[in-house]
Amino acid sequence: MIKPMLCQEAAEPFNNPGYLWETKYDGVRALVSVDAAGYKIQARSGTDKTRLFPELVIKTRFPAILDGEIVSADGKFNAIQHRANRQNGILSSADRYPAIYEVFDILEVDGPQGHLNLRFQPLWKRKDILEQILLPNETTKLSTYTYDGIALFKAAESAGDEGVVGKDIKQAYLENKRAWLKVKTWQMETFLAVGYTKGTGWREKSFGALVLSDAHGVYVGEVGTGFNDEDIARICGRFIPGACPFSKEPEPATWIKPFGVKIRYLEKSNDGILRFPSYKGDA
Repeated sequence: MIKPMLCQEAAEPFNNPGYLWETKYDGVRALVSVDAAGYKIQARSGTDKTRLFPELVIKTRFPAILDGEIVSADGKFNAIQHRANRQNGILSSADRYPAIYEVFDILEVDGPQGHLNLRFQPLWKRKDILEQILLPNETTKLSTYTYDGIALFKAAESAGDEGVVGKDIKQAYLENKRAWLKVKTWQMETFLAVGYTKGTGWREKSFGALVLSDAHGVYVGEVGTGFNDEDIARICGRFIPGACPFSKEPEPATWIKPFGVKIRYLEKSNDGILRFPSYKGDA
């Protein structure tokens, strides 16, 4: 089993001629072994995912091991998450939620010079070899990159993408090491706190999470992080009994009269639920 190279969190992007920057894909990490007989997809966990993505056409000029991310053709994370562990309905899911393989690295190749282990080659050289070896098509793309990390990050923010990844162009491929840099984009928006769930532990006498609604009365999930002691005391003081604003209760909660809260979150799922929400103040 190959253990992929990983990312560590970074505070912000930067421009440095020794670093290239790529879009941070939101999908299924995939190491793919390709030869004349076909290909095999290995997930980050080591699980064989080949049969789950029958629509992918992955070809190289010579046998090779690729690294990349399987993403939804429409850019929605939930679509790929929906497919990543299916045991049935695979063909219908492929038709409904088609995938694309974005390739950004190469680990090995069997070419005219024989078998080459590229892990110890610098990234810039692996990129050059990958461009010569990969045969892109409608379902397999050669991932693009730039040296302007700041501009790419701003574009990712505008597009609502998850973030960017920075990579040292001289670095070898370090299996299972967090040596790449990831910078996530976040969105800030005001929602309505319409209820709260029961707290546990040190928050047993306050609340567990605030139940959130958008301005149109649509449930968008809960937020249970980002509170300090002062926030909790102040918020509890705003609780006035109310009624559930939803046609169907999403889960057991104590309902209150709505008040505005500022929430930072990564993105919204296909069904409108906030991913990784965090409380950032009263609206």
